[in-house]
Formats: sequence, C-alpha cells, structure tokens
Amino acid sequence: MFNTLKALFRATTEKPPEPNTGRPVAAGLPMGISQEDLEGLRLDGRVNIKLIGLRAHPDALFRWNDDAYHHIAAVGHVDLGQGAHLVRFYLDNDTWLQANIENGQVLEYKLFDFYRVAHLSDTEFDDAINGKDKQPDSIGAQTIALTSTTEEARSCTYQRVWGNGDSLWSPPVVFEEQVMTTESVSARHVTHHAMLYERPIEGADRMEYVLLSAENDGEGSFMVVHNVGVDVASVDIDAM
Repeated sequence: MFNTLKALFRATTEKPPEPNTGRPVAAGLPMGISQEDLEGLRLDGRVNIKLIGLRAHPDALFRWNDDAYHHIAAVGHVDLGQGAHLVRFYLDNDTWLQANIENGQVLEYKLFDFYRVAHLSDTEFDDAINGKDKQPDSIGAQTIALTSTTEEARSCTYQRVWGNGDSLWSPPVVFEEQVMTTESVSARHVTHHAMLYERPIEGADRMEYVLLSAENDGEGSFMVVHNVGVDVASVDIDAM
C-alpha cells in the first residue's frame, strides 16, 4: 500500500533526510514535523495559494481564487509507514491542501476541491468499495468521466493511476486518516477507500487529478467524494 499511495505524489527531486530536532508537535502534524517545515501551514491559521496560470486554461474543471486567504479549519494526518505521511489542511472554502512527506522532507503539494459529494447507505457503501457490480465510473474502474458542475455542459475523462493499467477494474486503496479541528478534544478517524485518476489539461503543461474516495467516518456516515485537484508549488503558498 505504501508504494501505491506514493504514486499520488511525484516529486521531481528528493532531499536527504534531516535529523529529528526534537521540536514540539503542532496539532495534527506528524512527530518531528513543524509548521515551519510546511510553509507555515497550521491548524487555525490562514493561507493564500497562487494558481494564476490556471486561469488561462478553461479546459480545467478545477477553479481557484488567487486573491483570498482561507482559514485552516482542520488538519488530517495519514501515516503511510516507513517514514511517509500525508498531511491535509482543510480550508473554509471546501478545498484541501495535501502535503506528501518522506523522512521529514516535504516532497510536494496538491490542492483538491470537494467537487462532488454523495451520501450513501451502508449497503451502497459496501457495493462501492467491493466493486461487486463494477459499474462504469465507479471506484477502481479503468477510466471515469466527470461532468462539470458549472452551467457549461461538458464531461472530462480521467485515467486510473493506481493498480494494473491493463485491468478494467482495480480494488481501491484503503488508508486511515486522523482529523483534528479547532474544537477537537481528540482526533476523529476516517477510513478512505480511494483511487487516483488523472488527465492532461489541454494547452497546459500540467495534470488535473480526481481522487475518488468512499469514506466512512466511523459514526454511521458514508459518502463517496470526487476530489478534483492540481499540483501546487511551495513558493505559491503564503501561510500565516
């Protein structure tokens, strides 16, 4: 699972690990990682992300306001093992910024939007994660189509990244996330059954991603979420 999940974050360079400095752990962050390691990102902080170049490419479904600062209302942490972690900063505009960390080094960031959310019954959730019927556009399908949520009627097709590329269906990858909020006494646990998809944005030298995830919050709530995202450079993150 570790190697599979790492495919989501394709860093172009790798830095050697730094020794653990013994710094205190910030809320929701892995041991040995501080907000300074994450461009100043922290729970209850604010962040502005510049994606100005994306405006020139109307083919992208992902949209972003470069001018606004957003409150970081929650922080999620996924321990992948072997020194690898995912840290998610959930913003007040229904988006989230994800950092991929290995051996204390942030490799890269991706910014996702909760593009489409559907609540499921427990039976529907079981069907979704087990792929009993293997419906088109379901989690694990070789390709999925996603229609625009704007008034413009169009659909984009994304290719599965994880699993056997020749297989028409691959089982979703399962991982556990601990989520802290500004009001948390203890972390909330969410189980994700996820599959990553991608497509090139027409006219741009960048990819657009769909992280399709069936989620169980452990409190009787089930949903399937189409998260649409793009890569973000660390220099484009202004946190306070």
